[in-house]
Amino acid sequence: MKKILTILGAFILLLFAGLLIFIFLHSPQYDGEMKLKGLGDQVEVHFDKYGIPHIYAENETDAYRAMGYIHAQERLFQLEMMRRVGSGTLAEFLGKDLLEVDQFFHTLGIPKHAKKSSAAFLAQGETPWKKAAEAYIAGVNEFIENGKLPVEYTLLGEKPRPYTFEDMHSIVGYMSFTFAMGLKTDPLVTKMARELGPDYMNSLSVQTLSEHHVIPVNYPDSLQKDSATIRQNLTALLEKLPAPLLEGSNAWVISGSRTKSGKVLFNNDTHIGFASPSVWFEAHIEYPGFSFYGNHLAGVPFGLVGHTRHHSIGLTMFENDDQDFFEEKLNPSNPNEILVGDSIFPISSRKELIKVKGQEPIEFEIRETIHGPIMNPVVKEIADLTSNPVASWWVYILEPTKALEAIFKMNHANSIQEVADAAGLIHAPGLNIMYGDSIGNIAWWAAAKLPIRGEKVHSKIFADGSDPAAQPKGWYPFTDNPQSINPEIGFVASANNQPDSMRNGVFFPGYYYPGERWNRIAKTITSRDDWDQESIQKLQLETLNEVAPKNGQFLLSHIKQEDFSDYSDALDAVQNWDGVHDLNSEAPTVYYKWLYHTLRLAMLDELGEDGLKAYLETFMMIRSTRHFLTHEDNRWWDTKGTDTKETREQIITEALKISLDELNAQFGKDSDDWEWEKAVSVEHPHPLGSQKPLDKIFNVKTDAVEANEEAVNKLAFKLNGEGVYKVTSGPAMRIILDFADVEGSVSVLPTGNSGNRFSGHYADQKNLYAKGKYRPQLMNEAEIKDKSKGKLLLVPAED
Repeated sequence: MKKILTILGAFILLLFAGLLIFIFLHSPQYDGEMKLKGLGDQVEVHFDKYGIPHIYAENETDAYRAMGYIHAQERLFQLEMMRRVGSGTLAEFLGKDLLEVDQFFHTLGIPKHAKKSSAAFLAQGETPWKKAAEAYIAGVNEFIENGKLPVEYTLLGEKPRPYTFEDMHSIVGYMSFTFAMGLKTDPLVTKMARELGPDYMNSLSVQTLSEHHVIPVNYPDSLQKDSATIRQNLTALLEKLPAPLLEGSNAWVISGSRTKSGKVLFNNDTHIGFASPSVWFEAHIEYPGFSFYGNHLAGVPFGLVGHTRHHSIGLTMFENDDQDFFEEKLNPSNPNEILVGDSIFPISSRKELIKVKGQEPIEFEIRETIHGPIMNPVVKEIADLTSNPVASWWVYILEPTKALEAIFKMNHANSIQEVADAAGLIHAPGLNIMYGDSIGNIAWWAAAKLPIRGEKVHSKIFADGSDPAAQPKGWYPFTDNPQSINPEIGFVASANNQPDSMRNGVFFPGYYYPGERWNRIAKTITSRDDWDQESIQKLQLETLNEVAPKNGQFLLSHIKQEDFSDYSDALDAVQNWDGVHDLNSEAPTVYYKWLYHTLRLAMLDELGEDGLKAYLETFMMIRSTRHFLTHEDNRWWDTKGTDTKETREQIITEALKISLDELNAQFGKDSDDWEWEKAVSVEHPHPLGSQKPLDKIFNVKTDAVEANEEAVNKLAFKLNGEGVYKVTSGPAMRIILDFADVEGSVSVLPTGNSGNRFSGHYADQKNLYAKGKYRPQLMNEAEIKDKSKGKLLLVPAED
């Protein structure tokens, strides 16, 4: 027995030792000395309590080379996923299940555009942004060659190829694709317009309604106060993406006239799909003449959000409509040509080879008209709608992107004018650039290249490609774009809602949200003039939705409450709901279930299962719900194919019956047990987490959060019949900065700063985030070095 126990003990010891060695071989290095090729001088990297690197270099090139190495150490696999999405090479890495995703992105044109943008970037010559990006790439490749690769590569039996400028532009292309709202929405709107007609459309908010809140604009004379073939629909296809999509965001900048300190107060929380790791990587870079603390995308050297001691930049999605679809008319005598008026234009064709792991490459044909690539073969919703070719006219692929130059210039700007000039370089995707500085300026620019559409084009319905009056007419100048510089009201804010008219009077269309978040932000900010970093946290964490309880009370007014006396407590909870999504409240549990079944019963017969699901996942559902419920001439209430004409009251009553039965079965008969907390789940999924048991290793779960659809602290989920609401997106960081104390700014990430599973910083912020807590963004050198949890010294190595 002793011998058996000895052998067993030795085996366990060897297994444990092997596990430790395995973990060591795949863990990030936070201490010691490391040789790095190409460095001119040594670089110190101090890691704080949360694993955020503070990089101290003697020059810009060394700083960005070190940044590339450290960024790869922490986020290489995330970089891998993002570059492969944008380059259409997922199937090569993950297998044939991702082939259709690759075909979609190749057809959309992002890989082709990345090549064009990379060539244009390099053709600029030895610009500062090119030198910095080049150094960053060298640092990434140094880690790929000599660093300890993350465990995901071992599990997949793969090794990363070198990182390139083309990869970097593929990642920018992925970011520009963002939320795909045009592709999700326009086929659905076109289908409804063609099959149902204007009576049905009038009960929806296809365009912004008068009751929605718009962002006020302010165009000053001066910028400164001071002289300083597919089997799946698109929704199912996008669910396969191993990288999160950008979805929304809040940002507001408060003038010193409304703050306790008299200095600008800056706030930003970008809304992005939940993932492990979360999308932003925080890093602080210092070298002579430059000090910047930023939030970076994997593979991108410059911070899309961040601050110096002089200025801060943030962003939200503009949500402008920059993608149109042209239904082409084929030349009857030649199917490889289209007609536009009396003119004939050829359909070009090219073949691209898509590599697939474990099998032979697939040759894939892409056809294009003068309007763009033909999308029927890769978007089921379009193929089901028409047999005519439908081309995607998307602003992003029409010219090389200058996003890297723009972001570099914003990071290194010395004045508000320099940031404005950099914002003007962004052609797509549309971004709201938010700005504040130490001398009191606040600003917002809607940054995008906005097209002048043909007079016969409805921005969300397929255009007639053969009509000369439907053709694009050119571009509005950037100076006409919506913007607000130092407004008298004392703040600027954006929350993905409609900007007011441009300088030229154009009310530019988009996929805007109704502005409830913006309204709460605006009302709250203007309620006092002594805001500080601590007091503003309450607004950033607010889960109050003012419209949801109004909708709930409207629903209640269209039923006979005496018919539901057994559930009077639950209905009273809805009647008295203030719109706060408290975890102990049953009101949101009842409301969202009831709303779902109301919309389902009203719309399923017209839209079908796929159409209803698509509708519930677009901006249009949130923007339309209040109008849909209250519109007196709503045709959707009547069920098609029945002899009787169903009414709003019948549909709402039936929806409540179904909802109460389902809640009874789900949570029990006592409505006091229908707490919102029990209906909500939160998980940050990893690309490999879809395979069990890897979900237990890589996915990050947290306690329930106050999930909501359109409060300031937007923690979004999909309406569904199951009554279990998985929070799929939310703030990807929460930043608050008071220019009275730049070094005391705070933030928090949803999971952690590292994407390496064996790092202690993989998920060390998840509890802070779930509980609405913050941690510092350190910039004081003495404090950083005093509190450093690890010091990595990078020294020049012989080439």
